[in-house]
Amino acid sequence: MGIFGLIAALVMLVLIGVGIGVGLFACAVAAVLMMLGVVSSSVALGFFTKRPATAVRALLLQCGILAGIPAGAVTAWVGRAFLDKVDESWLIAVYGGIAGAFAGAVLALMLDFIFRRSHLWVEQRVKRKALVG
Repeated sequence: MGIFGLIAALVMLVLIGVGIGVGLFACAVAAVLMMLGVVSSSVALGFFTKRPATAVRALLLQCGILAGIPAGAVTAWVGRAFLDKVDESWLIAVYGGIAGAFAGAVLALMLDFIFRRSHLWVEQRVKRKALVG
């Protein structure tokens, strides 16, 4: 095993370590969503309406809003540092959080629209191929 074998082994170890880190982060995000009730409320809504699409839409909306609130607040605080005209009050984080929640909801609705259209397009393509073959 030469130098190239050693480098390949080190690269593989680094990639495995990154994969483990990403997996642990994904598990932590899933645990937080479970604790907040996002997943369970989406599943319950899907069972209640008997439509999986409703559960997916609820999950997207809740995740978009939960991710948008801190993102908007942080963006507002960073923007305050660059704009001298904004006052120094704690309301900046509140306004940023509200704007972030709104932006997260809009993004979630856009993703839902894209997923629905993509699903419809794929479904039509598969049906068309099934009819031809």
